[in-house]
Amino acid sequence: MKITILGRGAWGRAISTLVERLDHEVTFASHHDTGWPAGHAPDCVLMALPVQHVRETLRRFPAPGVPVLSLSKGLEITTGERVSRIITEVWNETRVGALSGPTFAGEIVAGLPATCVIAAADEKLAGQFQSILHQPSFRTYTCTDLVGVELGGALKNIYAIAGGACAGLQLGQNSLAGLITRCLAEMTRIGVQAGARAETFAGLSGMGDLLLTATSEQSRNFRCGLALAQGVPLEKVLPQLDGVCEGVPTTRAVHLDRSIPEDSKPIVTQLHGILYESVPPREAVKNLLSRAPREE
Repeated sequence: MKITILGRGAWGRAISTLVERLDHEVTFASHHDTGWPAGHAPDCVLMALPVQHVRETLRRFPAPGVPVLSLSKGLEITTGERVSRIITEVWNETRVGALSGPTFAGEIVAGLPATCVIAAADEKLAGQFQSILHQPSFRTYTCTDLVGVELGGALKNIYAIAGGACAGLQLGQNSLAGLITRCLAEMTRIGVQAGARAETFAGLSGMGDLLLTATSEQSRNFRCGLALAQGVPLEKVLPQLDGVCEGVPTTRAVHLDRSIPEDSKPIVTQLHGILYESVPPREAVKNLLSRAPREE
């Protein structure tokens, strides 16, 4: 198959190694380009763009008229929308899917084993995307819960910042385990309210990706939280991360989404305070721990 990857970042390049191992023909396009490369006629587009650049980039590129698989994890700040919705709105393309799961780009390039989930509302379409990527070193599963898979991949970025802050504050392993558990509960609540299935968040795009990114310094979001907890201002942290920290704008998007009740997102609320309102991380921790007792 002829595959065009829209996005030349580390993740797009990592995915290209998987596609090429299966002898697909790969062409790249960058979000800095003004249109598709000459002779562009792919069978499928894989999109690996920073989420906040997706809409403006798609407006510059004519609709390809082929299925599109999103590799991007995040929510648009201004609308709170998932990437698949943006693709459908701008390109009028309903054959869309999303890939998510615990996958660091460097390990993918190195050929280390990894697993992920590919979601599309249409099961057959999910299977078509799966055939482009599935191989022994990159085991893929399919799912029809596109909302849940996209939200899992987006929301875990927020909670990875929290994991990094927990490490930076040296709160201990008990705190980290409890935090990750409550983050999973919170992202599940948010997802279900948006129409996702609860069980999706117990899978690769939810718990799997959360465990990876909330505990590892390979994660830019984790490193962001770690540095913030050590007193480094956000404006100095972001340029040092060598890439986009999707958890920062995604926190903003979820905080601004008034359709999500405040009592459903206490961790998001405190992280927003740290990121955008100069709340000291230790104060945010106290705010969380001092809430009234409740059932699990």
